[in-house]
Amino acid sequence: VASILSNLDCAKMSTMHRILPRLLTAGLAVGAWEAGWWVRRKRLRAAVYAQAQAAAKCLNRPLVVIGAPDAGATAGPGCGDMTVDLNPSSCPVALQADITKPLPFADNSVVAFVSCVLEYVDNLDAAVKELQRISGGWVYTVRVEPWTLTSRLYPGTRRRLSAKFIELPALPTVCSTKDSAR
Repeated sequence: VASILSNLDCAKMSTMHRILPRLLTAGLAVGAWEAGWWVRRKRLRAAVYAQAQAAAKCLNRPLVVIGAPDAGATAGPGCGDMTVDLNPSSCPVALQADITKPLPFADNSVVAFVSCVLEYVDNLDAAVKELQRISGGWVYTVRVEPWTLTSRLYPGTRRRLSAKFIELPALPTVCSTKDSAR
C-alpha cells in the first residue's frame, strides 16, 4: 500500500479527495431515495391490503394473498385467508403454487391481494389471466415503483410494471351502501 501511495502524485491525490466525498454523498442520497420509496411502498401495501380485506368481507369471499407476506420482497401486512407462493410460507393456510398455472379456486370466487409479485413471474400474461379468472377482477395490486433501483436490481426481477397494475377495483355499491347506513 505504501508503495502505491508513494507512486501517486499530489494532483491525483487532490482529485481523489475531491471526488470521494461527492461519491459518498451521492451514495447516501440514493440510499435515502430508496429507503423513502420502501417506506411509501410498505404504507401502500397496508392501505391496499385493508381495501382488499374490506372487499372480501363485503363480497363474502376469501382473501387470497399472492406472494408470502412473511418474507422477502413480498413482505406485507397479513396472510389473508390463504397465502399462495412458490416458496413455503409460515402463514396458517398456505398453498405452494405457481400463479401462472391453474390454481385450485373456482372462477370468480376470491378477492386477491398481490404485492410486488408480478415483477418476478416468468409469464406475466398467464399470471394476470389466472388472477382475473379466480377473482373475477377483484385483484388488489401493489407494485415496485419502476423508477427505483429496487425495480432494476432486485434478484429475479423480470420486468418493471406501469401504473396500470395499481388500478384498484371500486368497492361494490352494495358494500358502500351497507357501510354508509351505519
